[in-house]
Amino acid sequence: MTICVVDDEPPIMQLCVKVLETHGHVVDGYTRGDEVLARLEAAPADLLVVDYRMPGLNGLELVRRARRLRPGIRVVMITGHGTPEVVHAAEAAGVDGVLLKPFTPSELAGAVARALRPSPGPRAAG
Repeated sequence: MTICVVDDEPPIMQLCVKVLETHGHVVDGYTRGDEVLARLEAAPADLLVVDYRMPGLNGLELVRRARRLRPGIRVVMITGHGTPEVVHAAEAAGVDGVLLKPFTPSELAGAVARALRPSPGPRAAG
C-alpha cells in the first residue's frame, strides 16, 4: 500500500514513516498540507495519515481537498487534541480512523490496518 504521512512536527512524521515502512508499506512523508496535495495531484495513494492541527492548511481541510483529488483515499487522523468536538469533526469529514497522540508504533500500525480494510458499504463523502 502507498501511504502519505503529513505532520508539521518532523520527528512525528519521520517516526510514522519508519513504522509504516517496517510493515511493508511504501510511505512518503510531508510536513505541510500543500506538499501532500501536490503529490496527490501527480499520483494516487491508498491512505493518508494526517495531523489534525497544522499551521496553514489544517487536517480537516486537507482531508476535504484530498478527497476531491482522490475520492477513494482512506484517512487516519492523528491528534493531540482528542476532545469530543475534534473526534466528531474528524468523523463528520469521513475519516476512517482517529489516533490520539501520544501513540505507540503498534497503535499506528493497527489504525492503518483497520482503515485499509475493505468497507462493506458506500464511502462517506468528505
